[in-house]
Amino acid sequence: MVRRPRGPVVRRVVLLASTAVAVLAVVAVGLVGFGGRSSAVTTGAVVEDGSVVAVGSGSSGPDGGGSDGGSGDGGGDGVAQARIVGGEKTSTAAEPWVVYLTDSSGFQFCGGTLVAPTKVVTAAHCTASSPERKMFAVVGRDDKDSKAGTSVPIAKTWVSPTFSAVGNGLDVSVLTLEKPVDGPTLPLATAADSALYGAGTAARIYGWGATSENGTPSRYLLGATVPIRDDSYCKGSAASYDPELLTCAGFDSGGVDTCQGDSGGPLVAGGKLIGITSYGDGCARAGKPGYYTRVGANSALIQKQIAS
Repeated sequence: MVRRPRGPVVRRVVLLASTAVAVLAVVAVGLVGFGGRSSAVTTGAVVEDGSVVAVGSGSSGPDGGGSDGGSGDGGGDGVAQARIVGGEKTSTAAEPWVVYLTDSSGFQFCGGTLVAPTKVVTAAHCTASSPERKMFAVVGRDDKDSKAGTSVPIAKTWVSPTFSAVGNGLDVSVLTLEKPVDGPTLPLATAADSALYGAGTAARIYGWGATSENGTPSRYLLGATVPIRDDSYCKGSAASYDPELLTCAGFDSGGVDTCQGDSGGPLVAGGKLIGITSYGDGCARAGKPGYYTRVGANSALIQKQIAS
């Protein structure tokens, strides 16, 4: 499997991971990202014979019609959901804890989640290469070309000490903002929230990243619904998959996924941050789920940094 980080990419640089797998790395001067559907109260995925065949949602599809029924471009597995590659806008009014990260020039390279007034959780591969560089968290801005919301400097960066490369170690970073941000924050899933990782759980993904594989980034915040997959499915596309560090999500037929530029952004279920966008084999490919840092099993370590 070629692990492609879903974060900073301006130049595509091939690195060698410890497993000698070529990794498409991200250089933090330019990235692209992905998106999807508007915010919704979701129902569980419908699972038959191990295949995810539908996810219900209370939101409207791109044509303004409901997505709960059997219509829509579902692909071979009959998914009753609009494709979000090129997707559907949502807003920071609905999800105020979704943020994006920029360099000093204002270029968006990763996503993140506001988990406390001065703390943002993102992916380690977004920050590990140069943790001391000047970064900003942009809060409350749906349209990257607007001046809405606020851009807050990052004062301190913590990177998981076990992270060495995408797919190796815990891909998480905690950023401390220079000043507190007013507004709602998103709680972390904990070890007690194992049910949120159950196969078929409908989860939400968000970002400003690429709207197709090798495509252009989104100007607007996009969101989508994807089903959590069981560990055997996740391991089928990533032999080194570790369920203590990762979870995965996606449809059998692909079509809905995070992509470059979305790294560090949230995977949300049950009103909690259950995952952090990490990597994938391409974007939205059939049988190739997206991989997310598993927050619940590692919440104690993350929470220690949030409290510091």
